[in-house]
Amino acid sequence: MWEIRAFRAAATVGLLATICVPVPVLAQTAAPSGVAEPANPRLPPEDNFETAYTLGMGAGSRAGATGTSALAYNASNMAAVAAYHVEAFSQIIPGGGDTYWTIGSAITDSTTAKKLALGTSFRGIFSGSERRYKGWDWRTSVGIQAIQQLGVGLSVRWGRMDAESIDGQPLAPTFNRVTLDASITITPMPWLKLAGLGYNLIKTRSSLAPQMAGGSVSVAPIDSLTIGGDILVDLSTFQKNELLAGAGLQFIAGEMVPLRIGYRRDGGRNLNQITASAGFNKGKFGIEAALRQTVGSQKESYILIMTRFVVK
Repeated sequence: MWEIRAFRAAATVGLLATICVPVPVLAQTAAPSGVAEPANPRLPPEDNFETAYTLGMGAGSRAGATGTSALAYNASNMAAVAAYHVEAFSQIIPGGGDTYWTIGSAITDSTTAKKLALGTSFRGIFSGSERRYKGWDWRTSVGIQAIQQLGVGLSVRWGRMDAESIDGQPLAPTFNRVTLDASITITPMPWLKLAGLGYNLIKTRSSLAPQMAGGSVSVAPIDSLTIGGDILVDLSTFQKNELLAGAGLQFIAGEMVPLRIGYRRDGGRNLNQITASAGFNKGKFGIEAALRQTVGSQKESYILIMTRFVVK
């Protein structure tokens, strides 16, 4: 049964990837490598698989993430909701010459095995003249809902992002190794989730996959409303530990239209970012878009388009 579903899901991903159209946005980045000084807004941030939910909620998404969003940032929540999702996504950030963009797909299944969820994602990263790296990123995660109030998760991430170089010196950060994420989510009450998070537990020595640890809280006073907040500490990118924190709010209108707004503060790069996303989900099909906009002197925009197919 798993093999049949996986084959059907893979075929669906291929179809979705062909119809997922990238959307251009503006960007301005440069790429020093290695450990950097604080307050450097040009140092490329973590380059990770994102969903419309995780991007639109700012730094407030992790404790409440489910499905492919849990695959991205909190695998301990993957088995909390029974679903079988197949998604395709695309993101573009134009540079001064070529265009940086990513395209990929993700699958999560928490219906085949009781209390167990599996998921995987793969994306290609195509470099432009600003970010100066390209490659691919693969992630697979397992989530176990030990009891209704406790979930644990583990993710394996393998990436290869190679930078352009001059005289053997890379012009951007690189990432070429296997690393691990781990998470735990406690649900003391149905409307409250508390998560503990650890990212890139095997050091990568790259700002594209920094070692981070922290926590997240999600409150859902009613089914259609979710409020979340994250506090993370970047332990490896800068000369001292720096905070990444923020909050987000989601309201689902008419059980079909998710609306999100959020805020993200990157202390290491001294960046303030506002986020938003919206979508339409009806039956087995959905489409969502998300925006992250840096405010202040460093203008930078991200736009993500994602399509979803619910197998079960």
